[in-house]
Amino acid sequence: AHALISWCPLVKQQKVTSVHPTFSKSLLKKCDSINHNIHKLFTTQERRMSRPAMRSSLFLKEAAFHDAAVEATSHVGDDLKDNPNALNDTEAMITIARRFLNSSAPSLLDVLDNHDDVKSSSDRLVKVGRNVSSTMRHARRTSSTANLLAAAGVEQQQHQQQGNSLPPFSKEKIDASLGLLAEESSDLASLLTGEAPQVPKVRFGKTEVEMPVITLGCMRFQQSWDSSKVEEMTKVEDDCQNNLVNIIRHAHHCGINHIETAKAYGSSQLQIGFALKTLFDSGEIKREDLIIQTKGGISSSMTIKDYKEQIVQSIDLLQLDYIDLFAVHGLNTQMEYDLLFDNPMNNGENLIVAVQELKQEGKIRHIGFSTHGPADLTRRAIETGCFDYVNLHYHFCGSYTASGDGECAGNLSNIRLAHEKDMGLFIISAFDKGGRLYAPSNKLRDLCLPDFEPMSYGCVWLWQHAMHDEKKAPCHTLSIGAARPSDLDQAVLASHLLLSDQEDLAERRQRVSNRLAKAMEDVLGKDWVDSWHVGVPNAHTSTHQTHHTGIVWAYNLIQAWGMLDFAKDRYGPMENHLKKWSVDKTKAENIKAMGPGFGWMPGTAFDASLDYTIDFEKCPDKNKEQLLKAIQFVHDLVSKKKNEITGNKEDGKEQKELEEERTIPLDWEVAYDMRPWSAFPER
Repeated sequence: AHALISWCPLVKQQKVTSVHPTFSKSLLKKCDSINHNIHKLFTTQERRMSRPAMRSSLFLKEAAFHDAAVEATSHVGDDLKDNPNALNDTEAMITIARRFLNSSAPSLLDVLDNHDDVKSSSDRLVKVGRNVSSTMRHARRTSSTANLLAAAGVEQQQHQQQGNSLPPFSKEKIDASLGLLAEESSDLASLLTGEAPQVPKVRFGKTEVEMPVITLGCMRFQQSWDSSKVEEMTKVEDDCQNNLVNIIRHAHHCGINHIETAKAYGSSQLQIGFALKTLFDSGEIKREDLIIQTKGGISSSMTIKDYKEQIVQSIDLLQLDYIDLFAVHGLNTQMEYDLLFDNPMNNGENLIVAVQELKQEGKIRHIGFSTHGPADLTRRAIETGCFDYVNLHYHFCGSYTASGDGECAGNLSNIRLAHEKDMGLFIISAFDKGGRLYAPSNKLRDLCLPDFEPMSYGCVWLWQHAMHDEKKAPCHTLSIGAARPSDLDQAVLASHLLLSDQEDLAERRQRVSNRLAKAMEDVLGKDWVDSWHVGVPNAHTSTHQTHHTGIVWAYNLIQAWGMLDFAKDRYGPMENHLKKWSVDKTKAENIKAMGPGFGWMPGTAFDASLDYTIDFEKCPDKNKEQLLKAIQFVHDLVSKKKNEITGNKEDGKEQKELEEERTIPLDWEVAYDMRPWSAFPER
């Protein structure tokens, strides 16, 4: 207050043109006794300077947030400060958060302490605590590494160029990163009290739907992924349903009025149906204010009649008369494409007719498809002209199962083609399949800070796609699979940046993009980065159904950005498929044996007994040796079977030696995990 009183005249005279994030709109607005109109001065035009300039131009005191974090973590013992498991200590994280926010963003503490959803308030404090603790822990560890290198006479720059370690966090970077957290915390207080703007909306292609740039994905908040276990609401825990209702309520409060679910999401449709009825009956939400999407898969035994009945059953479970958007779920392989457009089964009944008839009957308003398939298959589906929109994977780090496909090494060509066709563009799983951004590696987080946390960067990169793509192709909305209300916060706060100066936002985004690109080229070399995917087959075209594109993509992400845990998630299903694969079977027999999961998470893992040289015959000669090393590297590093350590000797090595060999670099460790507790269907 003393500082504000001192600066009021300067601010009113506009002699101060850039302001530290502590003095955000939400805090200034509370200072009515000083000057009710101060916050009006901080408009878009007055805040056009870059974030680093905002943080350095006006401080309450030097390194204010760094000092606040030091004080907040001072009560934690040294053994816990450097122990990654300490981040799982809920009470410790809440205490750290309270102490940090007390001086950095007291408005959020006030709001959380008086909020109706006590559980969500606790979750939000845990997340703040983990952010602060991770930042300070990482700063200590990188500084320690730098000191050891200096003592050994090794240049830090030389060490980094070899891809070995991150530079130490400077005090200025720590302060700027924590300042970002303080600003977001103040903005969150405004969001929860209804003082913040709604999530922006954009035209969803030729559907003409005004689509929020964030979609509520509904596959992580239901009781179970197995609908046969939860066929009625008596099987649903009260805590689960209350949490689900609160997620929908919070989404609507923020302006996220697009709800996306699927028949394959277990009890999701059933529970959403009852939640919507409750919210509609109370008058809290109106049906016409929502955009509701569900999805339904197809099988070789289906007739047009069967598919129509399945879709109508989904609409009934949702307790609706119609749905705004329906997507064919899992157009992943040639089989699904044929069933829709050139059906060899059931007297040639093309199943796309079922969806078209329901649209004519008014049960469906717009038709789309969802895919985990190869880029070429997605292209052919778009070119049929039968769809109004498409749900696909496309992120700053790659295109998930389509990574490495085609000339663009992923789905970029399909993003552009959908734009040409004026289709709605829906990005699947921005925080999970888009890089496991809720639990980023230390290196990825370090490369994003202090401009953004990784989740925010992933969002902004997609929302500003038309600005940085040479073909100006936009991405309209991205889905956040929320397991709890607070899971939406980071994306919602990031979306508010779209309402400010886009040039400033683009500069911040480009700084991070440049750092990421440089990090990849420093470790892998520009030639490899530009050409690694050329001629590399995916799971659908390789000799042994090995997902070479996906494995080499994972290699690049581990080496350049430390995304080890993300690579583990991607490689696990490949190992499961390999168990069902046999060299004695044909390709068709193997794909059938691996089951429907092959289409969703395609490919088999590396097998040392197989010769892969034939798969790389069409690759540049300069890449062939490195490709073989890359797939071997990923397998050795992330294979569950390979990394099982027992008490027995292996190749003459003792247990301790094996553990030391498999100790991962600091860069690759998880910085924090923004999931305070296990989602209901994962329990």
